[in-house]
Amino acid sequence: MNEFIQNISPFQMVAALLVLAVIVQIVLSFVLKQITKHSGSTKTQIDDHLIRAISAPLKVLIWYGWLYLSLRELTSEIQSLGQIVSYISITPVFILTWGILRLISSVENFMLESEGSFDKDSVRLFARLMKILFVFAIILGVAQFYGYAISSILTLGGVGGIVVGFAAKDMLANVFGGLMIQMDKPFSTGDWIRTSDRSIEGVVEKIGWRMTRIRTFSKNPVYVPNGIFATIPIETPSRMTNRQIYEVIGIRYDDIAQMESIIEKVQALLANNDHIANDQPCRVYFDVFNASSLDFVIWAFSSDTEVGEFKKMKGKLLLDIAQIIADHNAEIAYPTQTLHIQKT
Repeated sequence: MNEFIQNISPFQMVAALLVLAVIVQIVLSFVLKQITKHSGSTKTQIDDHLIRAISAPLKVLIWYGWLYLSLRELTSEIQSLGQIVSYISITPVFILTWGILRLISSVENFMLESEGSFDKDSVRLFARLMKILFVFAIILGVAQFYGYAISSILTLGGVGGIVVGFAAKDMLANVFGGLMIQMDKPFSTGDWIRTSDRSIEGVVEKIGWRMTRIRTFSKNPVYVPNGIFATIPIETPSRMTNRQIYEVIGIRYDDIAQMESIIEKVQALLANNDHIANDQPCRVYFDVFNASSLDFVIWAFSSDTEVGEFKKMKGKLLLDIAQIIADHNAEIAYPTQTLHIQKT
């Protein structure tokens, strides 16, 4: 057998390796097809994503193996091919890198498509960081393989990092601001947020590396650098558990006798309202003798947090209170002045 192989010319060996590569390719395609068919019957889709991720690198690896072995065989005929063989000997590292990056992307896509509790912005950011760190590690490994001192590279990178840090401190502040948003979760995509001075208010559409895109209620996109969120207070109304109702209503001084009964009726109205949160403070009380009215305060919390529903509920509540006042033959006060004319 060994003598037969020794009598085969390099070109015949290349042809034999080609046939072997085709056979391995066919077998691999058949195996992957069977695995894909079996994975289609499973409940989870993660296996489908992983199979699609590794199939292409495996096929490329087969043809790289054929090319590498063929060039080695032909070096006896063409001496210059030896240098090419030495250059491409590290190619499997890049194929492996490509395969792992595809695996990371497949897991990322699976988590983004799943209906679980994964935060999509965090998944994207974590996947990007994993890819960057892995590629950086591969670059260092390749550099060491070719004889470069990693310590020198890291030292040079440290000095360069300081220079870049000074030159791009605002950009780095925004990047780290985006990272803090992903870790602390003050808001997520789809949340309604606003600054304390309400200079920025809208719905978060995308949290990027450097900036966050917010769609205002006038439908304008606003791009906010992430570093700003570390320096200003942010409210997230979409995460509120209840909406506050605080109203001051005044009746005429002529209706002071009805004040106590009106307050009791309003308290009963709130107690029997399904939209008022029973587990939150609910107060109705006489507050002050105002210039033109006797003011009482309504302080309660609604279980309706959606703006439209809350406005509708509050409007009906105020109309019901107005009806209670009218039923007591009282009137809601408005600014008036009484002029006394002294007869002479």
